[in-house]
Amino acid sequence: MHVQVTYECQDSTEIQYLLSTYSFTPDGKRHAQYKPLDFIFTPQLRPETDEVIADHTFRAPALMMQKGSRFAALIPDVASIDGKGRPIRAGADVQVDASEMPLMSFGFWRWKQRGHTYYFQNDTLSAKLHPGKQDYTFFVYVTASAAPNKGFQEIVRFHWNKVGHQNMLASVGPQSEPFSSYVTKAWYGYVPQVAMNVEFEGKPITLLRQYRLAWSNKLHKQADNDNWFNVWFNSLRTAYGMFLHAKETGEQHLQQQALGNLNLALLAPQKEGIAPSIFYYDSSGGHWIADHAWGGIEGGKDYAMFHNAWTNYWLLEWGHLVPERRKEILAYARSFADFLIRNQKPSGVIPSWYDPKTLKPADEFRDENAETAGAAFFLAEFYGRTRERKYLQAAERAMGYIFKKILPERKWFDYETFFSCTRKPLGFFDRFTGQHPQNTLSIHQAAEACYALYQLTKKKTYMDHGIEIMDYLCLYQQVWSPKWFSRELFGGFGVQNTDGEWSDSRQGYFAVTLMKYYELTGKQEYFERGVAALRSMFSLFESADSPRTAENYAHISNDELAGVTGLHWGTGSSVVSIHLIRRQYGDAFVNIKGQWGVGIDGCRIPSVTVEASTINVQLLDNIAKPRSIKMTFGRGGKKSYTLVVNGEKLGTFSNEKLRKGVDVAL
Repeated sequence: MHVQVTYECQDSTEIQYLLSTYSFTPDGKRHAQYKPLDFIFTPQLRPETDEVIADHTFRAPALMMQKGSRFAALIPDVASIDGKGRPIRAGADVQVDASEMPLMSFGFWRWKQRGHTYYFQNDTLSAKLHPGKQDYTFFVYVTASAAPNKGFQEIVRFHWNKVGHQNMLASVGPQSEPFSSYVTKAWYGYVPQVAMNVEFEGKPITLLRQYRLAWSNKLHKQADNDNWFNVWFNSLRTAYGMFLHAKETGEQHLQQQALGNLNLALLAPQKEGIAPSIFYYDSSGGHWIADHAWGGIEGGKDYAMFHNAWTNYWLLEWGHLVPERRKEILAYARSFADFLIRNQKPSGVIPSWYDPKTLKPADEFRDENAETAGAAFFLAEFYGRTRERKYLQAAERAMGYIFKKILPERKWFDYETFFSCTRKPLGFFDRFTGQHPQNTLSIHQAAEACYALYQLTKKKTYMDHGIEIMDYLCLYQQVWSPKWFSRELFGGFGVQNTDGEWSDSRQGYFAVTLMKYYELTGKQEYFERGVAALRSMFSLFESADSPRTAENYAHISNDELAGVTGLHWGTGSSVVSIHLIRRQYGDAFVNIKGQWGVGIDGCRIPSVTVEASTINVQLLDNIAKPRSIKMTFGRGGKKSYTLVVNGEKLGTFSNEKLRKGVDVAL
């Protein structure tokens, strides 16, 4: 149901709010008769009495509740609240226990920011509406036959079909230059600013510096000659992309710098398998630091399992690039895999932090955390290289814990949820919306683990849970870019339900995972979402000439860039994903069987038709620069096809040639 609410006044009016409110009454029952809800979702938490859910967090907005097969959603129509200079903002609210029935509200609401995390409303806040009409619209979605705890997936589909897909076909977006320009900025503009080549323990190493450690861990200034192997700033992943590009182009110096960073990763001193995650170099030589203080615990003194898991996964990926070092890499990764098995608890959880002397797990995140998903992902991938069943069994126990203890209540806790810029006590819970704080890093790792385990075992539970988790992550993806922001932000991802960032650098990671779920399901939506996420970083350059992108946008609700965090969290995290995705899908991709296509590198494909053995593709460019792109094809059933692009016959090609790609002039 699509609902329009119009406020009409003949004189100027001061208004605090105008709301449409609905009660959730499954089978006509009061809340006390059936509580708790099986599922609830809001774009943001609002843990205090005067707080609201601001439209600043409306990336893919929906208020949702489910009990049994009864599901309801109130979905703000973003088209009705979009506009620069709008006379009044929009907002929403959910209160589960405020009355006899849970309530969902949406409408005009003059809110104000509290800190940079929450939003409030009080009697002093109002907006002046001039004579005339103001309206807002929304959708109400109800069903009595929703799959248990999964009604939200219909809303994910609705958002993309209604808004996201149309934005994919728009001629504007975050990408304003060919991907080749961004690649040049990353490897030839940014890397020279941060690379530091030295010798350590008799080996040449390359630091790809963050210039952050002195501030984070309160060290001397020379500590800013730092190199990080953590989930945010993972230089090993960046170096992997550098090496891919350098090998393709024959750029020897860049290859050696990438290998120098691999050398450094393998020199991290393991204690029974776990290692420190940060290195710095000063006048006295090289030094290892266990963890960062900003985002870690106890001043960064403890070893971090989550960072080790992500780094060791990328070591495994490096094994494909440099097979001559695979034995060395597997030996290093095996030590960490065995450490995880030794420390896994009977529940399947793996504690997050360990004392560097005793390896005793810290109390924080010892018995409950979603970072265990990252360990499961690594263990599954390690089993894929070794085929030793104990690693698969540990990965399955870890994901069994996630399915049993994390997924039902959506307890997506990782270090950033509590120990970064939105600090809150462990055990924090929003009693108004009935939700825990959530962070998208751990959701992403769980989706990756499910994908890996399904590929290895073909157990349907991993595919089903993986799709469910991937869809939940998509609730944090921006299906639009509001006009009140001066940057194009479509396709990017938020961070958590207690912060306000748009288009955060993690979207480079998520783009690759979305493409994996396209491979798993064949769904066009995941492919489009992956491309949208891939492009979304490239409106965040600090200037037209700079190779540096901001960490995210509108961090504190203002229409402005957040700070530049460094190479790895922004430019690097996204350009590496360009290399990974273009290697498989080229610059544009056509699904022959489904008769659809998606432009990847600054182009779009509005239509594809297949008649007998002829493929007709409409291909439009978003970038006004003559160039040639590689168009790849998938899921064709014939031995060869005649290809026609924009009415021009390009020739007849074998299915294999189409799969590898055909060059098309734009």
